[in-house]
Amino acid sequence: MKFDPFTSDEPSIAPPTPGAVIVRLSQVLGVLSATKDEAAPNASAVPNSTEKLASARGALLQALECGRNLNTSFGAAQNALRELYSQLAQTQGTDETRAELLTRFGFPDPRFISAESPVSIVRVSSVVATHFKPQRQVFTTISFDEAHGATAYWLLEVRYLGEERFVDGVVENYAPQFSRVRLPVGPHRFVIESRNSHRAAQTEEFSLDVPAL
Repeated sequence: MKFDPFTSDEPSIAPPTPGAVIVRLSQVLGVLSATKDEAAPNASAVPNSTEKLASARGALLQALECGRNLNTSFGAAQNALRELYSQLAQTQGTDETRAELLTRFGFPDPRFISAESPVSIVRVSSVVATHFKPQRQVFTTISFDEAHGATAYWLLEVRYLGEERFVDGVVENYAPQFSRVRLPVGPHRFVIESRNSHRAAQTEEFSLDVPAL
């Protein structure tokens, strides 16, 4: 069955909130800017969509600021991303060439979008932590970019005792965020597992220091 981006709820193609759409538009515009360099991979296959995407982002930002036309601007911005995805997915070349181009823009390969699709690994470089101390306990909120094909995420803490490696589940969430996690002050090592009902994928270990606020 042919994949239709206009009926997909894949977050990288149709982000579910105005804020997420603005982030995706900014990411895509950054890639489009980089492809102006003639040496950029597959630059000739990239649609000239910068003006349309920038206009969609500007209209959505204005709608948020003035509190009017939000649904219309949100839908138009989503559709601008869907159209770009559709154009990239239909570029000439091999499946591998198209997959490389889509990956560059943060989009999934349409060959693998299904209920049993593989799950992408969360990009550790997208992980952001916020710490706050409402009373005596420090709380940490960890957010990160969506992983293609994932319907849930696990935060796993890694500990070492001599040469033994122990992995403990800390918290699970269906959104790419772990909110108000109680963690002792000091250094920690984590893995984020992205999963759906069929597959799972884990990041490499990464470090996070919880400050004594």
